[in-house]
Amino acid sequence: MSHLPKDWRFLRTAWLYAVILTGNSNRASELVESVFSDVSRRQDVVSPRRRRRLFFAMLRREAGESPRCLEADFTGPAGLFRFHELKEPGRSALSLFYSRLFEPDQLANVLGVAESALPDILDKARNEISSKLSLPA
Repeated sequence: MSHLPKDWRFLRTAWLYAVILTGNSNRASELVESVFSDVSRRQDVVSPRRRRRLFFAMLRREAGESPRCLEADFTGPAGLFRFHELKEPGRSALSLFYSRLFEPDQLANVLGVAESALPDILDKARNEISSKLSLPA
């Protein structure tokens, strides 16, 4: 994806995020293509930061509350399944936080939450993923 214009180089991260949301690499590709088509046609989105924020907010909205895949049904990169299992908004918050694409105020905007709520959301998601990674004794 290095052949993409600099303003669109976030698309690989967008695809990974879409896999986390959907649990399916084919569905993730379709979702990213659909959102890309919608965002690239918009004339009202002129700044790269706004375009990126809108792109991820639309991915989240269009993925909706997709039912969770079982591990056997998950078709994305193996390490992403634990993120896929997280509940919203923690799933999106933690995934996007680690992508390092957004400042806290922008992340809150993508998630549709108050910036002051982010620390609690991230803490709960970290605890949830930590408990999923813990191996039984």
